[in-house]
Amino acid sequence: MAAECASFVFFGSDEGASAAAAQKKYAELTEGTDEWGNETIDGVAATVDEAVGIVSRTIDSLQMMNMFGGRKVVWLRGATFMGDSPQGTRSEAVQDALARLVDCLGNLPAETFFLLSAAEMDKRRTFFKKLSAAAEMKESSKIDISKPGWESEVAGLVVRMAKPHGITFDSDALDLFVHRVNESSRQIANELAKLDVYLGPDRRQVNLRDVDLMVAVSRNGIIFEISRAIENGNCHQALRLVNEQLDHGEQPVSIMRAAIVPTVRNRFCARLLMDTYRLSPGNYRAFEGALNSLPEEGRKLLPTKKDGTVNAFGMFNAAKTCGRLSLKKARRDLQACAVADRQLVSTQLDTRDVLHKLIVTLTTA
Repeated sequence: MAAECASFVFFGSDEGASAAAAQKKYAELTEGTDEWGNETIDGVAATVDEAVGIVSRTIDSLQMMNMFGGRKVVWLRGATFMGDSPQGTRSEAVQDALARLVDCLGNLPAETFFLLSAAEMDKRRTFFKKLSAAAEMKESSKIDISKPGWESEVAGLVVRMAKPHGITFDSDALDLFVHRVNESSRQIANELAKLDVYLGPDRRQVNLRDVDLMVAVSRNGIIFEISRAIENGNCHQALRLVNEQLDHGEQPVSIMRAAIVPTVRNRFCARLLMDTYRLSPGNYRAFEGALNSLPEEGRKLLPTKKDGTVNAFGMFNAAKTCGRLSLKKARRDLQACAVADRQLVSTQLDTRDVLHKLIVTLTTA
């Protein structure tokens, strides 16, 4: 078999997805083989010497025929020295060892297969270019949650990962789940596994209360929880969450610009669009279609995804929480945010007090 078909590399910032893909491939390759003829090598290295030793052991294993005959699979699992680090590719010794490994892949014994899984991979190095030619590569990257439209991408990932469990979500439950977890498929899988056990065999539909009880809140989830409390007019909850973040060392400006400003801005835009074009947030697909059909002056208010399409997800959530919020109040809230933001960066006022006063203003009818 050709070398490029006998070597497989799984890497990327989404370590959980890479590990799962590698595990699936390993299961495929080892099906029907004698387990004693295969080898899994732990790729965790704390020093250069450990990294070089792991690579040398991998090469030795690849060059040795299966003593029982037939197929042999060698998996270098979770390698920590493939990225740009002192114990990784910044070391010439590690680079040399990886070069020897890539050369070895070009002359594998018959019926010998190689798998590599790693979170980081230094794509600038020569070994990576040669590895790309010698192996099938699959990169799994986390969704960029700094870009507009990330909610829809994470929601799609959650739905796909929940399908094998037979789990479905109410729309509000999916929204909360997306904002509580981070973009890591490993955390999503862990939280789905918890929900699977919690629901039991007779119930497969996840509701809002299920997520609230069972799903842990990530750092990004805390930002959403603050936004959610403000949108719901829950002053005490918003103040408690902000105080917790401040006590944990979070910067007041970061809380302001990540949790508060986007919430207030979206609510203002949603209220303005609803009043001007008589939009209704009753159904997501209908709301999304209405946003895409707006005239040019209305579309200028809308956040867009990286492909230029409208990010309806965030605007829909804002519209749902507008309720009896008037456009006049929404405008005053936006102005209050601007004042508080300036106070945080250009005055000596107590930052906690500034945030507290703003939250009271935003959550008061």
